[in-house]
Amino acid sequence: MKSLLPPNSTQLERNLTEAGKDAFALPSIRILKDIDQVPAQFLPFIAYQRSVDYWNDHWQDALKREVIKSAKEQHKIKGTAAAIKRALEPFGYEVKLIEWFKTSPELTPGTFNLELDLIGKPLSQEVFNEVNRLVSDAKSVARHLGNLTITANPILNIHNILVHQTALTFCSFPRD
Repeated sequence: MKSLLPPNSTQLERNLTEAGKDAFALPSIRILKDIDQVPAQFLPFIAYQRSVDYWNDHWQDALKREVIKSAKEQHKIKGTAAAIKRALEPFGYEVKLIEWFKTSPELTPGTFNLELDLIGKPLSQEVFNEVNRLVSDAKSVARHLGNLTITANPILNIHNILVHQTALTFCSFPRD
């Protein structure tokens, strides 16, 4: 029997190890490793275990599973431009982030502009608040959002014809 017990372990410790050796082979424990197979009622607990920064019980199960799966990678890149993009992309938004040194003329050092296309989703106060919260959580504390541009292109289905209406764009400019 292979064991992590030290050579000076007691007989009781060896017996307990032998009795519990198959515990991690149980189907109920193996299923927790595969996020796609976990029953929906356990997702909040796994999100907590994996240190998901923000959780909403009203999200669809597919989005919850995607957020859980990406939590480890999100923590690795937290504070970067890629982290901001990754935080918004699971929601189906197109994200364009422009850092201060990539513009002409340059913006205020340490700032960035964010252009967000909601791709047919409606623009509401709740969406706006959610975007701001996600950006705040993912960005570096030393970086500041200079301008947020949100474009919502409503999509209508009329007799099986896809119609794009005029885009609604919201821009927030920094206060002087």
